Amino acid sequence: MSSVVQTTFTGGMSPPSSNIKVRAFRGVAELMGELFFASLEPGDNYTTESIILNTALYYALGYAKGNYVNFPAEGGRRSVKQNPTYREDTAGLVNRIYVTPAKVINKPEFTTELYNSRSDDYVQSNTLDKKDENANVPTGRYGARKQIQPGARFLFYVLTFDGSKPEMPPYIRLGKKRCKALVEWEEISTSISSGEYKTTHPLLIDDLDLVPLGDISFKRMQPFDIIQKARFSGNYVKIGDKDVLPLNVRFLRRIRN
Repeated sequence: MSSVVQTTFTGGMSPPSSNIKVRAFRGVAELMGELFFASLEPGDNYTTESIILNTALYYALGYAKGNYVNFPAEGGRRSVKQNPTYREDTAGLVNRIYVTPAKVINKPEFTTELYNSRSDDYVQSNTLDKKDENANVPTGRYGARKQIQPGARFLFYVLTFDGSKPEMPPYIRLGKKRCKALVEWEEISTSISSGEYKTTHPLLIDDLDLVPLGDISFKRMQPFDIIQKARFSGNYVKIGDKDVLPLNVRFLRRIRN
């Protein structure tokens, strides 16, 4: 890992804010087990896309903590609703640290696994009982799931906006099966500029309050959709000599406003 990496400002305008001290840390996570997310749910099939959303990375990296089990608000198991609390769990750090989604950087291998969670009753249904309708389980009793095999490598960035150094765990766990991944870290230089630019790394649409000017590459995901690339105007951060992100990107910024 490199030592101190300075943030510089380039362009004809003054820096957006003298208080902004952006540092960027590149993480490359290599899967050591099978990775399964229900990224897409076509019918009774569940597909893991080759993008890991930052909704998972904040928890995997230990920056956000939430209940592993959602407890009922009022009496009885049937009142349990497993609603995520992303905004609440990251409220204290949203303006200090930002984690991008992770994109695959090698050719991943996929396998498809059949599952069967039906009982041995003679008459069976492929829909949930009412008492289970709020449970965090596949919507059907049987189907197939497509998952990513060990060896896939994913790249993501952690940005800090106050000059601090984040925690950089060497191992994390991801997905429904709690897949273990090895993470290699490196601090990367940053520079802040202003003008028209194109983003080069996937971002949640809800991490931005900007309207793209054009050149949009878009991807449907669960629970949030992705902008893979787009053209914007304003202040931006260049990470090393490759990737570009909006300076005002923040986790779920759009739905916090």
